[in-house]
Amino acid sequence: MIDKLAIIVPYRDRQDHLDVFVPHMHQFLKDKGIDYTIFIIEQSDDRPFNYGKLCNAAIKEIPEEYTYFAFHDIDMLPVNDECDYTWPDTPTHLATNVEAHDYKLPYPQYFGGVVLINREDFEDVNGYSNEYWGYGFEDLDLLYRLKNEDVPLEKFYDKNKTYSNYDELDVLPYRIENVELSRNPILHKLKVAKFDKEDYLYGTLNPLGKEIPKKSFTISFWFNDSSEREETKNLFCFEGYDSGLFLNNGNQIIGQIWSEDKKHNQVVVNYSRNVWNHVLFDYDVKTNEISITLNNRYITKQKLSDDFKIFDYTNKHIKISDNKSKIELSEIFLFDSKLEDSAKSELYFHGSKSLNDLKTRFGLEPVIYFDYKKSYSRNLLLDSGLFLNHIRIIGKLNLEEKSINLADEIFIPTRLEGKYKSLVHDNDTDIINRYYTYDPDIIENSDIFFHEVVTNELDYKTIGLSNIKYKLLDKIKREDYELIRVVT
Repeated sequence: MIDKLAIIVPYRDRQDHLDVFVPHMHQFLKDKGIDYTIFIIEQSDDRPFNYGKLCNAAIKEIPEEYTYFAFHDIDMLPVNDECDYTWPDTPTHLATNVEAHDYKLPYPQYFGGVVLINREDFEDVNGYSNEYWGYGFEDLDLLYRLKNEDVPLEKFYDKNKTYSNYDELDVLPYRIENVELSRNPILHKLKVAKFDKEDYLYGTLNPLGKEIPKKSFTISFWFNDSSEREETKNLFCFEGYDSGLFLNNGNQIIGQIWSEDKKHNQVVVNYSRNVWNHVLFDYDVKTNEISITLNNRYITKQKLSDDFKIFDYTNKHIKISDNKSKIELSEIFLFDSKLEDSAKSELYFHGSKSLNDLKTRFGLEPVIYFDYKKSYSRNLLLDSGLFLNHIRIIGKLNLEEKSINLADEIFIPTRLEGKYKSLVHDNDTDIINRYYTYDPDIIENSDIFFHEVVTNELDYKTIGLSNIKYKLLDKIKREDYELIRVVT
């Protein structure tokens, strides 16, 4: 059987582009030995444009003899041989070098513009979703369907754990451009202390530690918040006027510091529950700033007043967790200086294994390191050095080993280095910014994808080719393309 290609072009009100696109495609494909037809599928109503639904409607209306499809934006014109429209064994993304996108991908999982897929794979995933009206997310949804149906895709790892940092309280739970791809997983072994209600650590600072709050410092640790949302949870604080790190309402981590005249300053970063997060909170005397770094990426800073002096914690206690909440903590370090970004990255990726490297490269050693290896009576021995740091265990100290992956699995289609000239139109070059400007359709689409598709609350097998509803107005066979007009 000879494979036949249907080039399917969702369309509305772009006659000037249509007049350029069709002759260009015929000229480009004329010597390629491909049996193809161009189908223009026109949305003939005033509803928001629905790219996915138009593609599905086209599949319903074209003959079964077409064995594979190219879903094609009308404003993209192929110009090099890597724009290969021959039959694809696996879903293939062609529009990877587009003039309007500065010849780079708008975001790492971009799966739009020009997509090749064979009929079997497309029908197996029930086609595109019909639910995305207006702009965005139908490409991510299709990629998600392909992954769930085990259609062959390339596996990568997202070093920024974008999908794990999902927060159901946000309208846009994460920024898709933050995905950072790696070929290999990044595994990190942790010795974890599980604090139940009534469990916490409490004690005085050792002679070195007592000097910390008087100058620059950095607090670093991993935490996993898997219990119910609470207004405030203590993670690590110097008691008195409590300075340190706290969780608020199950979605904010707060770094706060008090001045000697009892004025409060804080920085806030959103975090995700039910996943491991790495946080660093630092106070820099030289720049007079406090800052939080979360998961080696999200940073927020606060400039303190020129006359700021930290509250005197010399004879105060430190408290880890509290007696009213649950939390998991690991690798708590306290440094008597502000860590540079490169040192913070070392701690994030290598944890306690990086201590020798931190000492050699940066001259850094933690003043306190909670490794949970030794205890006596009701005390936790923090180290075996000169000062024999220890802290009182209140309640229980439940310890276990855990291995976490610092990168999420991410699946990407086969990509060719297709180069495309653009028929530029309004907003065409600014894909990412369009996602984060106020648009009711985009907000609704993001809500469907993030809150229903990614969380598996919506069964994609029931939405797509199987349940599409539309009204066919007519089919018109032109000399160089076929026009299908529908009402969505």
